Amino acid sequence: MSSEGAIFDLDYRRYEGERTGRPKIRWAIVRDGVRKVLGLRRKARRKILPWGLIILAMLPAIAIVGFQVFTQGLGADELLEDLIPSHSDYFGVIFVMTFLFVALSAPELLVPDRVSNVLTVYASRPLTVADYLLARVAALLLVVLAYTLLPQVVIYLGGAVLSGDFVGHISGNLDLLWKIPAGAIAVFATQAGVAFMISAFSRRRGAAAGIYIGFTIISAIVAAVLAETVNRWFALLDLQGHAQILIGEIFSDPEVGEGSTLVENNIPPGVSLIAVAAIAGLAAGLLYRRYRRIM
Repeated sequence: MSSEGAIFDLDYRRYEGERTGRPKIRWAIVRDGVRKVLGLRRKARRKILPWGLIILAMLPAIAIVGFQVFTQGLGADELLEDLIPSHSDYFGVIFVMTFLFVALSAPELLVPDRVSNVLTVYASRPLTVADYLLARVAALLLVVLAYTLLPQVVIYLGGAVLSGDFVGHISGNLDLLWKIPAGAIAVFATQAGVAFMISAFSRRRGAAAGIYIGFTIISAIVAAVLAETVNRWFALLDLQGHAQILIGEIFSDPEVGEGSTLVENNIPPGVSLIAVAAIAGLAAGLLYRRYRRIM
């Protein structure tokens, strides 16, 4: 047995870098969430689904502007004006894609941290449960807003350029500057709550996304059947219908929600708003209680 040994002077040094508070920690978690959702700094296969959906959301907007250019060139822009989707119509065009985007994104934000025990690292920082959850919700909100707003901006600016009076078009449609973000928030509010609740208890991202998609589809079918056979107020179970009816109210375009169970059963937009707020409140309480136990 050798008696030789070595002594290493590791030395102890105090941390001399910048000490950040809770606001910067929250913002760091938001940035991390955005990167996770978009697959940034991750393997290529993690980028396929989110960026594929982003491209699919942008293509119709580009096609609409291109169609406007084509019809103007033919001198038939007024004749074909009714064929061009409005801003409220566009929410309907990408509604299913936004639904899939949220279904894939919410589990990506919550499941890996919990399964990999990263929450214990967060808990060792001056960070509360509410801070962590708000940062994750903010990350998804930012991405969903960008996802829904970018195509709308393309249509908005395209229409302004093609109108021949850029300033006049902008000033004549100032109401869209609040209506479009409000519509995007309505879509987010009706979809994110349930998606986060399911993700908070699932241990697999794919399973959480599948359960959310299945639950949403089944709830819409159950809402239609029960509203017709039992009582019209069961139409409130149609979760996705709330987004449509709220967008229709925001844009004063009742045609957006045509065919939905809520509209067919004369559910007022105000009741829909209360239902969405109730779901958001339930999700917030359930998530806080769940994460307070594990952080």
